[in-house]
Amino acid sequence: MEDHGTVQDGFPSRRAAAIDLSVAVAFFLACSAAQPVLDSLLRQGRGLDGVLALAGYQFACEGLALLVIMLVRHERLSSYGITRQNAGKSVALGLTLAVINDMAMSWHAGALLWIPLRRHSATRMSLAAGFPASVVGLVVTVAVWGLAESFFGVFFSKKLNEALGRSGHGWLSVGALGFAFFNGLIHLAIGQGLQGFVTSFASGYAIAVIPAVTENAWGSALVQILTDAVGKL
Repeated sequence: MEDHGTVQDGFPSRRAAAIDLSVAVAFFLACSAAQPVLDSLLRQGRGLDGVLALAGYQFACEGLALLVIMLVRHERLSSYGITRQNAGKSVALGLTLAVINDMAMSWHAGALLWIPLRRHSATRMSLAAGFPASVVGLVVTVAVWGLAESFFGVFFSKKLNEALGRSGHGWLSVGALGFAFFNGLIHLAIGQGLQGFVTSFASGYAIAVIPAVTENAWGSALVQILTDAVGKL
């Protein structure tokens, strides 16, 4: 259940991890600062062009800096749990946590919420684009707001554990709890209130704790896909 304590990876590696995390978070915050201006404009987009514009901005905020850091550090996706090993266990845990999350949201909303990304602007634009552009738009939506966005949480958790010299294993992983708190604060800051903090804390924890328990991050992506902007049919 618990984080297995500190590990002796050496100060240089801990410092490098702290720098990587600081750069990623600083880039995310700087990019997000433009959201009040850009968000209303981007959400007025239409069709596939509108989806790509939204996706480009989102990836710039949460994926670009991570990609550069990984290239500079010569890191592989497998070091973040993007691997075949324990994939089944990870996906099963991800599905379980996603169902629990969506059931809790449905209970609070008084309606069955189970369609992933149903309330997302990119989904609306994709569906209005017409075939085959709609298919491309939906694939892009899942890739950016599912895969890329969940990877930000996995990256954050791993780097935080490394910076603090923690093992990062178990349900009480410092990295998982740290990202959950960060995710909750971000949504609180953009005006979603206490409810936004609680739901974002829960989804952030689910995303980050899966690799801590299974050493595989595919379930994290599944949680993000199945819980982000979930809506009614």
